[in-house]
Amino acid sequence: MFITPKGWPVSSPFAHKHYSRGYYDGWEEGKFEGKASFLLYVLGRRAVPLSDADRERIATCTDPALMSIWAQRCISITSAEELFAEGRPVG
Repeated sequence: MFITPKGWPVSSPFAHKHYSRGYYDGWEEGKFEGKASFLLYVLGRRAVPLSDADRERIATCTDPALMSIWAQRCISITSAEELFAEGRPVG
């Protein structure tokens, strides 16, 4: 997926390709940061105790399937152990 930015002063295919790649990478990174931030918010509002290592694990996750599992779990769990448990989502 390559974008063609309006007003981009360089018209070479090389410049467009690399600009687009950086844009896409930043967009993907932002999606994960947003999901992690929301998970941490929900867990905090529910008073689920998290260590610094737990917070770091959530903040650095880049696996969409795992983020979805954690999102399902965060509404019903009471501990980090339940959040990170192997197997099917609880709740």
